[in-house]
Amino acid sequence: MRRTLKQPVPPERSPTVESRVAIHRHPLHPIVVVYPIACLTLLLPADIAHLWTADAFWADVAWWLNLVGLAGGLLAAALGVCDMFLIRVARRHVSAWNHFIAGVMLLALAAAGVWLRWPGPTAAGWWALLQSAPTAGMVVVVGWLGGTLSFGHGIGVYGHREREDDASPEDRELEE
Repeated sequence: MRRTLKQPVPPERSPTVESRVAIHRHPLHPIVVVYPIACLTLLLPADIAHLWTADAFWADVAWWLNLVGLAGGLLAAALGVCDMFLIRVARRHVSAWNHFIAGVMLLALAAAGVWLRWPGPTAAGWWALLQSAPTAGMVVVVGWLGGTLSFGHGIGVYGHREREDDASPEDRELEE
């Protein structure tokens, strides 16, 4: 039975690398990325609901989900690119480049969805479903690769400190 609440850390785990694009050590890319993930994942159910019910409401929902997902994705991509090029260790990982390339592919799919729905959200029809299904699949792939970077390699995260004496004066003030 464990005697402390401190999480066990395996000795072979690589040390974490703090994000360079952060506010008070809170990395911005993981904070912002949840919005395009949510929007682009909900795009597929909205398109299915539109095709199932023939209600224009769901086509409008899909339009806004796609547009907000693309805008949020572009912001998250800008923050992620800054982190990637400011953290030297990140550029050495193949998974960072895979995440980068898959993210660009996801943004291209989101941009295609906005272009497809631009004339009128209801006019997209079955084409919208053919666009939103691979988009949802790419969200899973990009998220998996990003999770590998954060949780597997410890890149671009909060920054883990092992000992109390390593804490900065600002952190000590927060704890008091």
